[in-house]
Amino acid sequence: MKKIKLFFFAILIIGLLSACDDEDRSFTIDQVKIDAQIEEDGVIEVRELYTYTFDGVFEGMTRSIHSDMKGFEAYETHETNPNAETAEMEKLKVEEDDDDDQLLKIFTDSEDETKSVLYSYEVHGSIDKYADVADLTYAFFDESNETDLNNVEIKMHLPDKASQKDYHVFLHSDVKGELVQREDMVQYLAQVLKEGETSEMRLVYPAEQMAQMDMTKNKEKENDILAAERELANKRDHLDEKMSDITPLILSACVILIVAGVGLMIVHPNRYRGDKSPDHLLRLVEATDPMLINYLDKSEYLDHESFIAGLFSLKQRGIITLEEVPSIHQEEADKEKTNQEKSEEIDTKTTLRFTLVDEQADIDQADDYLIEWLFADEDKHGRYFLLESVIAQEEESDTVKEEKAETFEKHRAQWADLVGKREAYHGLRSPFNGYGIISSLIALTTFGFIYYFTKVDLLTSTEEIFFPIVLGLVTLSVIFFNKNKWVISAYYLASLIVSLLLFSLTDGLLWLVALLVISWLILMIVPAHVWRDDIKKLKKAINVAYHEFKTKRYPIGTDPKKVEHRLEYAIILGAGKEYGEECGKKADVEQWDMSMARAYPLLNNPMGTTMMFDPTFLILYSSVGGSSSSFSGTSSTSSTGGGGAGAF
Repeated sequence: MKKIKLFFFAILIIGLLSACDDEDRSFTIDQVKIDAQIEEDGVIEVRELYTYTFDGVFEGMTRSIHSDMKGFEAYETHETNPNAETAEMEKLKVEEDDDDDQLLKIFTDSEDETKSVLYSYEVHGSIDKYADVADLTYAFFDESNETDLNNVEIKMHLPDKASQKDYHVFLHSDVKGELVQREDMVQYLAQVLKEGETSEMRLVYPAEQMAQMDMTKNKEKENDILAAERELANKRDHLDEKMSDITPLILSACVILIVAGVGLMIVHPNRYRGDKSPDHLLRLVEATDPMLINYLDKSEYLDHESFIAGLFSLKQRGIITLEEVPSIHQEEADKEKTNQEKSEEIDTKTTLRFTLVDEQADIDQADDYLIEWLFADEDKHGRYFLLESVIAQEEESDTVKEEKAETFEKHRAQWADLVGKREAYHGLRSPFNGYGIISSLIALTTFGFIYYFTKVDLLTSTEEIFFPIVLGLVTLSVIFFNKNKWVISAYYLASLIVSLLLFSLTDGLLWLVALLVISWLILMIVPAHVWRDDIKKLKKAINVAYHEFKTKRYPIGTDPKKVEHRLEYAIILGAGKEYGEECGKKADVEQWDMSMARAYPLLNNPMGTTMMFDPTFLILYSSVGGSSSSFSGTSSTSSTGGGGAGAF
C-alpha cells in the first residue's frame, strides 16, 4: 500500500513540475493553409503553410503524417500562399523522431515571435482506382493531433475539371466545418479544428482522371460507395435518437448487475458461517504452518517475498535459527570512514542471519530446494543465509543487479513450483458452477448491447459485419471458459478498448463503458471457486488476523516464543509494522533480559527488525532491473493520412 501511495505521489509531483514548465512557454497555430494536388498517377502533391505564434523559447515544430509520405521539406517564409516558390526561402533541418518514425521534427529557433513555415511533401498509395471511379479517403489531421488549429483551409484539387454531379465529397468529421465544391477542387474551411478532432473527408471522382494509375480492382464501385455514404449520413442524423432509446436499458442493466453482484456475494458458498469468535480464529492461524498461511493469503500464488514465509516455517520447526547480526555491507563501508564519522553515527546497520542447525531433518523437496538455494555460505556455526544478500545495494551496478535479479527469479519460480506440488496444497477448492452461469449471462448481455451499437453507430459496412463476428466468437470463448478470470478479463478489456475506438462519444457510449466496467468488477470480485470447508474457515481466520494486526488489537502476551511467532505471522500478512509497534510498547516485552532477546531476536527491537521485512526496505533483486490518443465518434472507410502538428 505504501508503494502505491509513493507511486501516485511521484506521478503527482512529476505532473506539477511539468505544469510549471509549461507555464513558462506556450504556442498557438493561428492559421493553416493546405493545398493538395491529385496527380494522374495517384500521387498527391501537398503543400502546407502554418502560422505559429510562440510565447517563450522553442527549438522547432513537429508534424506527424500517417501515410506513405515521401520527400518532406520545410521552409521558413513570409509568403501567405502555400504554392509560393521556395527558391528564395530558408530551408530548415528536418529529422525523424527517435521513438516515432512518423513524427518529424523541424528545427528553427523561435522566441516570442510569430513565424510562418511551409511544408512540402508527396503522399503515395492513398487512392483506390476502380472501373468507374477513383476513391480517396484522407485526413490531414486525426485524433492524434494534440494542438488546436485555427483558421483551417484545405484545398483538394482534382487532376482535371469535372462537373459537380460527376464527383462527390463527404465530410467524415463531427467538426462544424464548411465544404465548398467547385469544378476542379474541394475546399474545406473550419474556424477551429480542436485537438483530437479529425479533418477526414472522402472524395469520389471519375476514374478516367487517373489515366497513369493502375487499377486497384476492375469493378464498378460508385453505387456501392454512394449507398454506404447515404447510410452513414442517415445514421449520423439519427444517432442521438438511437442512443436515447438504448441508454435507459443500459442503466437498468447496470443497476441489476450491482444488486445481483451484492446478492451473490452474500449467498456465495465461500461465505464462512461457522464460529466467528476472534480468539478461536486467531488460534487457528497460529496453529497453521506459515507457508500455508502465505499461500492462501496470496490466493494460491507465491510472490517475491513469499520465501520469508518459507524461512519462518523452517524456523518454527526448529530446522533453522534466526539472529540479528552486523551488516557485512556496513562493515565494509566502515573501513572507509574516519574515526570522527564513526563517532557521529547513532547505531550500526544490522541484518538478519538464518542458520541451518538441523541438516538431518525430514523435509520435502520444496524445503530442501529453499535451503540449497539460500544457504550458500558457511562458517563455524554452520550454513547460513543473510537477509541482506537478496536486497539490492546502492553501490552495485545496474548490470550486477540485473544478473542477480535473474538468478533470484529463476530460483524463486522453481521453489514456488515445488511448493505448489505439495500434496497438502492440492484439492483446496472446487469450481463454483453458479459463477459459470452468471459470467455467461453477463457476457451475452454485454454482447447484445455492443451489437446494437454496431448497427446504429457510424461504422463502415466492413466494420459493421466484421466486428460483431469477431466479438461473437470471443463471447463464445468466454462462455466456454466461463470460470477462467483471465479469459473474462481479456474479453472485457478488449470490448472496452474497441468500443472506445469504434463508437461515437455519446451518453450511450459512456453508459456502455460503465456497464463493461461494472460487469468486469463483479466477475472479478465474485469467487469462481468454492474453498474446502476447512480452508474456508482458515481463509476467514486469515482475514480476521490481518484486521486485528492492522488495527493493533491482536493480543501480545508474555510468552516470548508465542509473541515472536505472532510477529512472524504479522510480517507474512503485511502487518509487521503495526504489530511491531505494539510489541515495543508493552512493559513486559521491554523487561525481557538480554539472553531472552538473543533467543528471540525479533523481540529485541520489534519495530526495527520488522522494518527489515517491510516492502519499502526489502527491495529484492527480483524487483529491480528492468502517444496519447483521444477518441472520436466518426468512423469511415479505411483512410490514410492523419497526424498532427505541434512544437518543441
